[in-house]
Amino acid sequence: MFPMFQELAPHDPHNKCGHHYVICLDLKNQRFEVLDSMHSAADADLTTHAEFFINNLKETWNRHYKNSKVQIRHFPIEYVATTKQGNMTDCGFHTLEYFAKWEGRLVPVITAATIVELQKIYTWNRLTNEHFNKRFGAREFVEEAVKKVIKKYK
Repeated sequence: MFPMFQELAPHDPHNKCGHHYVICLDLKNQRFEVLDSMHSAADADLTTHAEFFINNLKETWNRHYKNSKVQIRHFPIEYVATTKQGNMTDCGFHTLEYFAKWEGRLVPVITAATIVELQKIYTWNRLTNEHFNKRFGAREFVEEAVKKVIKKYK
């Protein structure tokens, strides 16, 4: 599995917003699988971005593993139907769930409640992380993040 980051405004040097999605190389089923919580195969920005990466991966594989009995240059791309996120901010949580649960068969069901639970888990993990808490500005970072979450769900 490959985590992907797609800049949403690549020509704007001040806008570094982006979108996370996943590309999976499925050797067993001989295909590439794209899991995206915002776009589908009908979205040209997604297909262009994913195909660029996949073509480079195929070329690199061929260069370094040309004598391997496993060759991937003929693998098709499957854009897996996933639950679409309801906003522009939760793609990272969807991506983490794909990494944790994707087995090439059942797409994880990710709901708004799942996202809230993940936010709680990651917040707790960060708050109880000794290395994080020793960093300068950790407390201020957490306080600002909590304010944003409270504002978002009011």
